[in-house]
Amino acid sequence: MVESSDDLDAVNGADMEDSDIDSDDSDSDDDTDGTDAEDIADVGEEAGSSKTKENPFFDGSDSGDDSFEDSEDDESAKKEAEEEEEDDLIKALKAARQKKERNCPADIKTSELITDLSFHPEAEVITIGNISGDLSVFRYSNQDNKLEKKLRISKKTIRGIEYNEAGDSLLTVSKDKSFRILDTETWTVRTKYVKCHDSALYSCHSLDPHISVTGDEDGFVKMWDSRQNNDTSVMTYKRFDEYVSSFLKIDDHHLLASSGEGTIQSFDLRTRRPDIQSEVYESELNCMATVRSGTKLGVGSGAGTVYLFSKDQYGLHSDQFPGHPDSVNTMLSVTDNVVMTGCEDGNIRALHLYPHRFLGVVGHHEGELPIEKMDVSSSGEVIASISHDNRVKFWNVTYLEEMDYNKARKPGILPKSTVKSKAKKQQLLRENEHQLPSSSRGNRKEFFSGFEEDS
Repeated sequence: MVESSDDLDAVNGADMEDSDIDSDDSDSDDDTDGTDAEDIADVGEEAGSSKTKENPFFDGSDSGDDSFEDSEDDESAKKEAEEEEEDDLIKALKAARQKKERNCPADIKTSELITDLSFHPEAEVITIGNISGDLSVFRYSNQDNKLEKKLRISKKTIRGIEYNEAGDSLLTVSKDKSFRILDTETWTVRTKYVKCHDSALYSCHSLDPHISVTGDEDGFVKMWDSRQNNDTSVMTYKRFDEYVSSFLKIDDHHLLASSGEGTIQSFDLRTRRPDIQSEVYESELNCMATVRSGTKLGVGSGAGTVYLFSKDQYGLHSDQFPGHPDSVNTMLSVTDNVVMTGCEDGNIRALHLYPHRFLGVVGHHEGELPIEKMDVSSSGEVIASISHDNRVKFWNVTYLEEMDYNKARKPGILPKSTVKSKAKKQQLLRENEHQLPSSSRGNRKEFFSGFEEDS
């Protein structure tokens, strides 16, 4: 039975990277098994669809009879008088329980831990990779989601997936040190690089229809040209002592990479050589996004601070936005000044940069499980997120275009109090944070606003 997103219960999962439950740590089997996008049964996938529920507070008829008798007028007047005397709390509860029209797709539920996701740049299609080496391709809509294809491409964990700009290719990197490029028309492997790194791959990025880059756990960055008939990279550099966490092509001539050692590195794409490397920060740098027409770079850190760099000046940050209560694991731009941050505490937050504003919580995964990855649809209206609960959750963020950005507030900042317990402070923080329209949680001030007495 397919469930709606509002009724799906979160399932606790293990840590995304530490729980790669591959039975065999050797790579010999994976490199010789000939796994090239093998079709597998559509088992364990629940695409999710809208489901109409009867409102338990609704006490009326759905018939369209518009005829009335005189006696009905008397009964109507009596009913109106009773409604006026109805308790304000009951009215508020009824309003809160009224079914709302869905403005984003329902959750996608899987039987395996999801490790990455990517929206198609043109079609309403989203692809997810999981810990078992499977790819699942879904066509999504507000009414229902449909599983289009499910493939087994590796015996080990898929670490990263990404569509190229045209959408005709899908890049995948796996823990088995393989890098594959799939044709999205036939879903066959177009190009395959086996053991292309000495350590497990961690991230990938498409630069153009032929050029792509990969990063591994040991800090190596390699560039690949699919037009060449050999398995040799066209650029190889080790610039980090830890894993390459993410890539970002900031313009046609420069590529940026962030790392687990707490640095970012720029590469000149014209000369295919390293350019500027930042100082080492106190915690890992996990993700990157640009604002202000690409002139400012935001970098999310494990300490919860978003560091801001000016373009082409990556040695040291020019500004920062502290305040997240935990690590910023993923970040993406949705407008020229608004970014989404996915955090370790399970919340997705909207931030306005220049001037810096905390707008509120967009949504969350249940059980306070960390947000690991996010992506934005081609229309920019919907973002999707994954955590450790085996679900893809969707959030409609069109309201951000109409928001008042003059209200200043930072996440994670509480008024001074005598509360010393960390757990109680986190609870107070969750209660005080502003919830945006896409969040399933409500704001207490808004709920009780109807009870304010007239002055």
